[in-house]
Amino acid sequence: MLAPRDSRSPTLTLIAIFRLAKALVLAAACVGMLKLLDPETARRLQRWITAIPLVENHPGLGGAARRITDASPGRIQLAALIAAGYAALFTVEGVGLWLGKAWAEYLVIVVTGSFLPFEIYELARRFTAVRLGTLIVNVAIVAYLVVRRVHAHRKGRR
Repeated sequence: MLAPRDSRSPTLTLIAIFRLAKALVLAAACVGMLKLLDPETARRLQRWITAIPLVENHPGLGGAARRITDASPGRIQLAALIAAGYAALFTVEGVGLWLGKAWAEYLVIVVTGSFLPFEIYELARRFTAVRLGTLIVNVAIVAYLVVRRVHAHRKGRR
């Protein structure tokens, strides 16, 4: 049953939308990766990517583009499977949060919290604004949900 609009936290709604948006992006990436299994599609993508001056002139982007277009079918399938798995997880999280389910809050706390050490490691390894922003957003989400669950527990709600 859908939580009444006025009882659902706007922050919880925003987190749910964020999770569902991530699920859509990952599902689209999964479909795109599976299309790369067609050799003609892979060749077209490689020509398109190498035609972009920024990619050609930036060693990091050029290397990433080559790794994508030169990947073996097995690697592409594995990456697509991982993307599909994460898309499913984010969908479950997003729908659960949208419906105001406590189990979804716990799921987000556990899953997102479990990745924080890796995000901190990657940020320490190479600092970028995107990595810092990702870490800040994820820490804020986990902190918000932990505080929300503690308050709910104290009030006797689960």
